[in-house]
Formats: sequence, C-alpha cells, structure tokens
Amino acid sequence: MESELMCRFDRRDLVAFAVDFLPFGIAVVAGLIRSGLGLCLLGWFAYWIVFFFVWEARVLCSHCPYWAAEGRVLRCHANYGVIKIWKYRPGPMSKWEKAQFVPGVALFVGFPLVLLLAGGEYVLALVALAGAVSASFNLWRHSCSRCVNFSCPANHVPKQLVDAYLRRNPVMRAAWEATGYRLGD
Repeated sequence: MESELMCRFDRRDLVAFAVDFLPFGIAVVAGLIRSGLGLCLLGWFAYWIVFFFVWEARVLCSHCPYWAAEGRVLRCHANYGVIKIWKYRPGPMSKWEKAQFVPGVALFVGFPLVLLLAGGEYVLALVALAGAVSASFNLWRHSCSRCVNFSCPANHVPKQLVDAYLRRNPVMRAAWEATGYRLGD
C-alpha cells in the first residue's frame, strides 16, 4: 500500500508539486509586472495567505492524516509549511466544504488570468493558462491518485486502497463510518 499511496511525506513530491506550479506562477508575475498591474500581485499574494493558510487549511487540510502528525507545522506534498491553527478532523469533507474548495481554487487561478487579459498580456495569459492546465493534469495523474486526503474533490484513489488505508487507521475509519461510509469486502 505504501508504494501506491503517499503515506509518508517525501520531499520529491513537494518539489514536483512546486515545479508543476512554476510556469503558471512565473507567467502571472511577469505578465502583471509587464502590464503595469504589479500592485495587483499584492492582492493575489494576500489571497494566497488567506486561501492556503486559513480557508483551505480548514476545509481540506484539517481532514488529512498529515494534519494529525506531531508538530504545529504541516508537512505534506501540497501545503508544506501551513501552521495548524485548526484541530484535526478525521472524517471526510462535508458537501459544504467541497462547495467552498472548488471556487476557492478557481479564484486562485482565474483572478490573475483575468488581470493578464485586462492588461493586454495575451501571450502570458495563454502561457499561464497552459501552465495551470498542465499542473492540474500532473497533479491529477501523479498526486491526486495517491493522496491520503481521500475526501478532496480531486482525489481519485481507488476505493479498495481507501478501504485498506482506513482499516489500518482506526480513528479515521470510525470518523468516516460515522458519516455513512461503508468499507467494501
């Protein structure tokens, strides 16, 4: 199971996650500066802090087994360094939490793309869009298929692996079963 899931933090997964994001991030920063909208980066960076350190940490990360690990700082492939201000919630995300997460990610990607278009940076907007699509595909293929935060809307770990993991994690299993989840045979 450990070879099929991200059961333990591995720096290589973190580096891959960061590298996937670079084309999008570089195109956005360069485009906003070139277009004279560099001050808008402050708004985008402020959104980063609120989204990743507060909002996403609450609705997504606090459900992840990595959140239960010792220490006040999250060590995972996606949100390494987030301070754990919320308590660990081993059950799956609620529908309301999922409904918040998806638009939150869309705003993170969409806001700078709209600004790039408004600033006339069409080529860099296209590069940023291609970078976002490429990063999403790579995450979907290499991370979301192995991530132990099973209730994330992007997670697509097969049910038999989810069930095997839950059988080895009694706290998480009990929380999932309390919401109606049933293990397969």
